[in-house]
Amino acid sequence: MRVAAACSCSTALTPLPACPLVVDTSGLWFRPEGAGYICGISPPESEDADDLPLEPEHAQFEERLWPVLASRVPAFEALRQTRAWAGYYEYNSYDHNGIVGAHPQIPGLVFANGFSGHGLQQSPAVGRAVAELIVHGGYRTLDLAPLAFERIARGQPVLELNVV
Repeated sequence: MRVAAACSCSTALTPLPACPLVVDTSGLWFRPEGAGYICGISPPESEDADDLPLEPEHAQFEERLWPVLASRVPAFEALRQTRAWAGYYEYNSYDHNGIVGAHPQIPGLVFANGFSGHGLQQSPAVGRAVAELIVHGGYRTLDLAPLAFERIARGQPVLELNVV
């Protein structure tokens, strides 16, 4: 579990039409939200104890978020924080990816879990793949075998490079 910090920002002076969700290699993410933007970053693992309080660190915007935002998108030099919050973020600590497929030893047990924030994005494809697995005994349209439970037993993580 991680404590993810997020904030809302006022609108940049230069509009960014059709701006998608952007995940920077630093771990910072941002996307449009209403008339402004929402952004956030997870703390380094060394600063991420399981029992951290859920209090936003307001200085984090000026110290960590804004410099990366302004560097990534010059129009964001004009952004200012309007709100901030912190929350716990559940995730699969093994490799930050979902676990999908039949349990290797328990007949009838099928996994479709461990997606963290990816769940909403990936659920249509995972639902279809799991339905195919149950009905047809195998994947038909999308092979999710790399996300099988056995990868954990084999010690072969599917590494997620941009965890937010």
